[in-house]
Amino acid sequence: MVDLHCHILHGLDDGAKSLDEAAEMAKMAEIDGITQIVATPHLFRGDFTPKDLGVIQRKIDELSYVLEKNRIGVEIIKGAEVHISHNLIDEIRKNRDHLVLNGSSYIILEFPAGHVFSGVKELLFDLLSEGMRPIIAHPERNYVFMRNPDLLYELVEAGALTQANSGSFTGLYGRQVEETAFRFLELNLTHLMGSDAHNPRPSSLWFSQALKNMGEKTGQEVSYLVNDNPHAVLEGRELVHQPEAINPRKSEKACKIKIPKFFRK
Repeated sequence: MVDLHCHILHGLDDGAKSLDEAAEMAKMAEIDGITQIVATPHLFRGDFTPKDLGVIQRKIDELSYVLEKNRIGVEIIKGAEVHISHNLIDEIRKNRDHLVLNGSSYIILEFPAGHVFSGVKELLFDLLSEGMRPIIAHPERNYVFMRNPDLLYELVEAGALTQANSGSFTGLYGRQVEETAFRFLELNLTHLMGSDAHNPRPSSLWFSQALKNMGEKTGQEVSYLVNDNPHAVLEGRELVHQPEAINPRKSEKACKIKIPKFFRK
């Protein structure tokens, strides 16, 4: 399996605090059957962007050496979680190799938890025009998408992909996020899965329980989220499994997610 979204590199963001902790995360992932982890440090979010983006590859090399030395069979692959910013296109033109996943055209985009800015459709068009394929990170945790799945549907129809967190299907973030995650899965608005792990806490790393819960609740075979599709992303190919998205307005199952009051307009 491939973990497409993980904050495993130490000293770059709010992820692993040390090289030993990063190695522990990799060891736990290996136990769960994960063979590749894409290191996705936060970029352009607060103070999390290093002046020299080449440090990402240096950290990967350092961790890879430790994993090989300790016979931990997990490959660390270069990536990033890129926070939406007003000058994103300029940053991509300058630093594309550091922002995409494994040198491909795929890029993971992060929205603030309670906001999706009004120009998102124009940004998506600009990204596609640059030859990029945006992957929206954990939309099930974004209160705008939670309240308005139509917007997510429109972005997917326009060319965006989405990546859900494994913990969203195990109750790690609470019932509302879990219900939203399953709702998006049923609407074919979920294409990939990652742990988004920041530490060795088992509940945030393990894929097995998430896949089991998804299979039991939906009756679907969902291993493509952590196998076929992420492999295609890392190889720069089209997704293997991408069923047609279902328009939430036409879905028979009405969304009954309750939104916290402080996020309501």
